[in-house]
Parts: sequence; C-alpha cells; structure tokens
Amino acid sequence: MPDGIGVFLLGTIIAGADGSVTLGKRRLGWAWYDNTQNELLRRLGCVEGTIVEHSLHASEIPEQTLIELAEKASVRWSQPWLDTILYSIKTRNLIGAPVAEYIPDILAKGRIAIVGDAAHLPTSLTVSGFNASLQDAAILAECVENGIKGTAACNALLEYESIRLENSRQIVQSGQSFSRSFGR
Repeated sequence: MPDGIGVFLLGTIIAGADGSVTLGKRRLGWAWYDNTQNELLRRLGCVEGTIVEHSLHASEIPEQTLIELAEKASVRWSQPWLDTILYSIKTRNLIGAPVAEYIPDILAKGRIAIVGDAAHLPTSLTVSGFNASLQDAAILAECVENGIKGTAACNALLEYESIRLENSRQIVQSGQSFSRSFGR
C-alpha cells in the first residue's frame, strides 16, 4: 500500500508453468487490488447492482485500460513487481476480478444450515474466510453431536446459528471497513 489510496499489492513466488519450484523456473504471482476500476467492472457487466456476476477476462479488458494500468504501475510499483505487472499487461496474462462480499441474515432454516463461503463471504483481502469456514464446521459438529432425530436437528441448527451468526457478520463488515480504509 504505497500511499494508502485506492490500491493494494500482494505478491508471491509460485511454481513455474511445469510445476517446478526450482530457482530460475519459478514465477511471480501478484494481485493488485485497485478500487478505481469499479465503473469499468459495472459497465462491462461484471458487477450488476451489488452482485458480482463474473470476472473480466484479459481479452475483454479495453486497450485504453491496459495502457492506464501500465502507466499507474510505472509510477506506483517497484521491482520486481513492476516488470512482472508490465509483462502481464503486455501479454494479457491477467484478469479483473471483482471482490465479492456477503453479509448473512440467517445461517439456518428448518433442517438446513449453511457454512463457509455459502454462509458469509468476506473480502479476500482479510484472508479470514478459510478460518471462519473451519470454525463454522467445528461449531456445527458440536451442535449436532447429540443427534439430529426429530426436532433435535432444528434445535441444533438454531444453536449453531446463535453461536456463529454475529461473528460471521462481523468478519465481512470488518473486511468492508478495511477496504474502505485504504480506498478513500
């Protein structure tokens, strides 16, 4: 987050195209969170209202947007990320992926409960989704461990919801707050 305004870059070393992790065969992977492209994602149908419909594939990214991204990258990012990003832009080896978030109102109804990303979808920036999903599963297992015959199932699922709902909502809301904090 070089200046804290609208962008965030994550980078990592990943296996090469052949799966090799040997020095000289590996690649750099990166994710550039840029909340200045929201209108583009809406205009191209990736986001409709508050719903993420799909990612923007490289072939669909307008040439002018690629030029603007390269210009932004040249000012914003240092090596080795700058060359990595410019190469990805030049070769169109990139996608535009809208950040999807979902704040749940309920987690259980009758004999059905939802867990993980089906129950709550926090921004990937916080990397909290996987841990929350494991917690959902563990709590659900505890709630149903005494059986699910008759009304016990509905009661167990309501107990699961009473334990996890507020936490699930807070995880997503916290991510939204974080996103806003660097995107002003």
